[in-house]
Amino acid sequence: MNIPKISVIIPVYKVEQYLQKCVDSVLNQTYKNFEIILVDDGSPDRCPEICDNYAKKFKNIKVIHKENGGISSARNAGIDIAKGEFISFIDSDDYIEKDMFQCMFKNQEKHNADIVICGRYYLYEEKKVYKALPNIYKVMNGEEAIALMNTNILGYYDVAAWDKIYRKSLFKKIRYPLGKLSEDWYTTYKLFNNAKIIVYDSTPKYIYRQRDWSITHSKKVNYCPLEASQEVLDFVKKNSLNYLAEAEFAYVFASIGVIDNLIEQENINRKEIMRIRKNIKPYLKNVIHYHGLKGKRKIQVLLINYCINLYIAIFTKAKSICK
Repeated sequence: MNIPKISVIIPVYKVEQYLQKCVDSVLNQTYKNFEIILVDDGSPDRCPEICDNYAKKFKNIKVIHKENGGISSARNAGIDIAKGEFISFIDSDDYIEKDMFQCMFKNQEKHNADIVICGRYYLYEEKKVYKALPNIYKVMNGEEAIALMNTNILGYYDVAAWDKIYRKSLFKKIRYPLGKLSEDWYTTYKLFNNAKIIVYDSTPKYIYRQRDWSITHSKKVNYCPLEASQEVLDFVKKNSLNYLAEAEFAYVFASIGVIDNLIEQENINRKEIMRIRKNIKPYLKNVIHYHGLKGKRKIQVLLINYCINLYIAIFTKAKSICK
């Protein structure tokens, strides 16, 4: 029986209070054929020392020390030296259930999958919360996986790099973009497109820590989701994929998020709000009458109604501001 080796890449920056729990959760996996690559991205705290101590103690742990370049740079550095047949990314303030890799490779072997996705818990002050649709198991091609990625607000997976394992060969011509926030959005759809078989099992195995001071929760307006979702939409159009409405769906709600951020700024840029509203106007009909909801689960209908109400509230507010 072939037991694939997995390279677990952990970018490390200013997380000394969380790092040990993260690394230990990998070391304690029931699946044992792995290497850990700790990428110290110029962390100014004790993280470099902690990484080196782990490498001295465990032969399957490698450490890269580099100048600070951001999470994309750190992941790329790990990919470049990875020896595993598969790759996993774990954020260094998160951790994983002890059987995560065992469960994922069971699904991988069953379907000879190129990518396997698991469910996640959101961690709020050490309390785990599950938010996705339960008991979902899907075997997909790349096109189908991109479609669900674009409708993640309905309760499936999203673009995040860290709740997935990938066949390393998928990265042959793909790296994470430097200098971008929401770097996963620019990359995951390319990996899906390169994959023949993708498996999604909603069973939660990844624990995603919520921190108010993290990049994800920054108050600064982040245009990258808008830019990245436009890139995905253009890709779907160019390649005549069957899931155009889903890509439009993602683009509209990324736009709504940016408008919401703009409204919260002290110096509101009204012209920018109006520009984004104008750009997404052609797609609104498809979003409101999203075809994927017909005959689907009631919870999906409730979620889309919530999204539409959110859209109406934000745009009403934007319209009054821009008068």
